[in-house]
Amino acid sequence: MALQYLKSLDLATINVPNSYSKVFKDDCMFSFDTPTDPHGIDVCLTCHQAFSRGSIDYTHIHAAFSDHSVFLNYKKTLKPISERAEGQPTKMMKLEIKEQKEDDLFDVKLEIYCSEIDQSISYPNAEIPEKINEAVEKIMSATSSDQKEEIKAWEQEIVPCQHAFDLIQTPLEKVDLTQCQYCDLKENLWICIHCGSLGCGREQFGGVPGHSHALSHNEKTPGHHIAVKLGSLALDSADCYCYTCNDEVKVPELSKYLMTYGIDISNFVKTEKNLTELQIEQNIKWDFAMTGEDGSSLKPVFGAGLTGFKNLGNSCYLASVVQVLFSIPAFKKCYFSQEGVPAEKILGNNDPSSDLETQLYKIGDGLLSGRYSVPDTTTTEELKYQKGIKPSGFKFLVGQGHQDFCTATQQDAFEFWLYLNDLIEKRKAFGNFEISPTEVFKFVLENKLRCTSCGGVRMSKEIQENICLPTQDILLSTDEEGKRTYQETTIEEGIQQWLTPETIEYHCPKCAKKVTALKSQGFKSFPSYLVVSPQRIKIENWVPMKLDVPIKFEEHLDLTNVKSKGKLPNEEELPEDEEPEENKEKEFKFNEGAMNALLSMGFPEQRCKRALYNTGNESNAEVAMNWLFAHMDDPDIDSPFEVPASATTGSTASKKSDPNQANESDIETLVSMGFTSKLSNKALVLNNHNVEQAVDWLFSHPDDDGELPAATDNGGAGSGGETSKEDKISTLEHDSGALTHSKYHLKAVICHKGGSIHSGHYVAFIKARVPNGDGEGEEKWVLFNDEKVTLVEGANLKDIEKSGYLYLFARDSN
Repeated sequence: MALQYLKSLDLATINVPNSYSKVFKDDCMFSFDTPTDPHGIDVCLTCHQAFSRGSIDYTHIHAAFSDHSVFLNYKKTLKPISERAEGQPTKMMKLEIKEQKEDDLFDVKLEIYCSEIDQSISYPNAEIPEKINEAVEKIMSATSSDQKEEIKAWEQEIVPCQHAFDLIQTPLEKVDLTQCQYCDLKENLWICIHCGSLGCGREQFGGVPGHSHALSHNEKTPGHHIAVKLGSLALDSADCYCYTCNDEVKVPELSKYLMTYGIDISNFVKTEKNLTELQIEQNIKWDFAMTGEDGSSLKPVFGAGLTGFKNLGNSCYLASVVQVLFSIPAFKKCYFSQEGVPAEKILGNNDPSSDLETQLYKIGDGLLSGRYSVPDTTTTEELKYQKGIKPSGFKFLVGQGHQDFCTATQQDAFEFWLYLNDLIEKRKAFGNFEISPTEVFKFVLENKLRCTSCGGVRMSKEIQENICLPTQDILLSTDEEGKRTYQETTIEEGIQQWLTPETIEYHCPKCAKKVTALKSQGFKSFPSYLVVSPQRIKIENWVPMKLDVPIKFEEHLDLTNVKSKGKLPNEEELPEDEEPEENKEKEFKFNEGAMNALLSMGFPEQRCKRALYNTGNESNAEVAMNWLFAHMDDPDIDSPFEVPASATTGSTASKKSDPNQANESDIETLVSMGFTSKLSNKALVLNNHNVEQAVDWLFSHPDDDGELPAATDNGGAGSGGETSKEDKISTLEHDSGALTHSKYHLKAVICHKGGSIHSGHYVAFIKARVPNGDGEGEEKWVLFNDEKVTLVEGANLKDIEKSGYLYLFARDSN
C-alpha cells in the first residue's frame, strides 16, 4: 500500500537537497529524540527537517500543519563492541574533522514513511520513484546542519602577539635539546626562542610532568617572552607560547628562528600532544572530585530536572549556565509543558532551528521531562552515567553573530549568563509568560551622593540584575612552584566591601565649587533570585590572572543591613543644576575604573583614552587592552585624543558602530552575486561578518525577509509594548516581598577549575529535588558535570570554596 501511495504521489512535493541545503538528521526539531531511539527520526523529504514519533508525535503534527507527507525514517543501532571497527575513538577530537563511516559503529536501517496512510516501506526498493531515491541518497550523504556549524566553530585561529615580531636572539653558547637544564625531565620541554634556554613546562592534565622551569626562565629574564614546545614540532605543527601575554601565539618565520639552535623543523616528527589537544582532553575528562570521602565514585541520579548535557568539546560554560537557569521555577514554567512545544510554535514555523523561543522550549523539554535522564547502557563502564542531550543547535543559534560565543573555544560563564539573559529579553522569547522570566533577577539599587561640605544629597535609582563583588586577595604565602595561598573571605564580606562609601571629587551645585563627596549605595528592593559573581580576575603585568581566593561555603545570606535608608530626615536634596553648563558641554567622562586599570598596566594616557572610546568606554579594561594590542602600529596611536563632537557629552558610553550594520564593501560583494542589500546585511551580521559563511547562509535561506531580530534597550517588556525604567522601578518597589524579604538561601553555584577563565572546566552545583521513593523527592546538592549528574557530599562541596564563580541565591519566602 505504501508503494502504491508513493507511485501516485505528486513528485513536485519532493525536494532533492543541494550543497547549500540545510539538512537536519541529528535530532528532532522540537525534542532531543535521535536516530538511536527506538522510533528513529523522520527526515521530511520536502523541507529536510527532522521529526520524531516518540513520546510526542511531532512527525504527524508537522505533516498536519504543513501538508508534507513523505519522510525518510532513519534509525541507528550501536553494534556490539566486538563488531565495531578498530581504532574508533570513544570521544571525537575536533582538531581535525574527519568523516566517519556510520557502518563502522552502527547498524543503519532506512525506511520511507508515509504519514498520510501511516505506512512504511523498506529502503532501498527498486520500485520507489527515482526522485525519492535521489533525495534519500543526498540526505544520507549530506553533512548535517549541526555538523556544518560544529566544523565552522572549530576553525581555530591562533594569531601573533606583539612580542612575536622582530625577535632579537642572543643564543647561549651551548644548547642541549635532550633534557631540561634545571632538572632531569626529558619531556614537556620548551625552548626559549630568544636565547635557547631549555626548560620544562608546567605540570599538565593527564599526567604530563613539569616543574615550570621554562616559566621561571621568563620571570628571571622578562624580555624573553616566547617559548616553543619541542615535542609539538612538525612541518604542520608547533606550539608557541607567550608567557608575557599568557596565551598560545603564532610566530612568523618560526623555522628561521629555530635554525639558530640547529633545529630543522622539516626533520621533526610531532611526539607529544599539543596545547589544544591537551585542553580538549582536559575539558572532556576533568572531574570535580567525582569520588566521595571513602574513595568510591559519586552516585549518579536520574529523573525529571536531572538530565545532563553532552560536552561538545568546550561547551561546559553553556551547559552550566543553562542548567542553573532551568533550575529556577520561572524558567521551568516559562519553557516547559508535559505536552511538549506549543502548537503555535509549530504552526507556520518554517525554521525552528532559527527561533530562540522554540529552542528554549526544546531545552526545557530535554532537561525537565526526564525522558532523557536514563543510564547509558551502550558503555562498558560498570557505573552508568547518561548520554546527555546534545545542545548543538541551541549553542549555534545563541552564539550566532557573537565574536566569542559563535566559536568552539572556552568562554566566560558569567559573560554568557549576561548575554543569554539579555538575548531572551531582546528577542522577547518569553515562552508561556507575558514578561521575561529574567525579571526574577531584577532589583532596585539606590545611590546617594552626599557633599561633605554642605551635607546636601542627591538620590538616584537604577535597576540591577546582578552584583559583581570585589574579592579581597590577601596573600598568605607562595610555595616554591609559585602556587599562592590566600586568606579566606565570605560573600557577605564582599557585599559589605561593594557597598562601602567611596570618596570622589564633585562639583556641588549648592557650594558652587568642587568638593569631596561620599558616594554610597544600598538595596531599595530585593530580587527573587540574587546573582553574585566574585571577581576572581586580576591584571598582573598586563595579563589577566585568576585568583584562587577561598570563599567560605555558606548556605544562608542576610542582606537586612544593606537595605538603603533613603534620604534621612536631616538631609537636604541638592538642587538640579549640578554643574555649570560650559563644563557639561565639553567634558566626556571616561570610565574611571577602566582608565586606572590601563594606566597601571603602563599604557600612556592618550592610548588609554583612544582605546576606551573605541571599545564603548566599558568598565572591563580587558576589552580596551585587547584593542590596544591590535592597534599598536596605528600611526596616530600616540596623538592627543579628542572626543568627537558627535559623542554624548558627560556620558559613560561612547558611540559604537552599529552592530546590526555590516561593512559596505562586504554587502556590495554579496549584492553582486544577486542578493538584495537588506538580506546581504542580515547574512553578514548573523555570521560574524564572515563573507564565506554569509554566502552559505544566504543559499540556505532564500526566502528570508532580511529583517534582523528586533532589539530593545529597556531591559525587558511587558505585554503590549515597552516598559519605561521609571515604571519598572515602581513595580519592583511595590512588590511587598521585594521590599521586606532580605534573607536568602544558596540555590546554585557555577564553579570553574583552571588557571584562566577562558580555559579549564565549568560545572554547576545545584540544590535539586531528587527522587527518594516516596514520590515527593528530597532537596539535595547535585553536581552537573556535563553528562555526569551525581549526588554530592559535604566534602565535595568544598570544591566550591576555591572555584565558585557565579552564585545564585533564592529569596526566603518569609
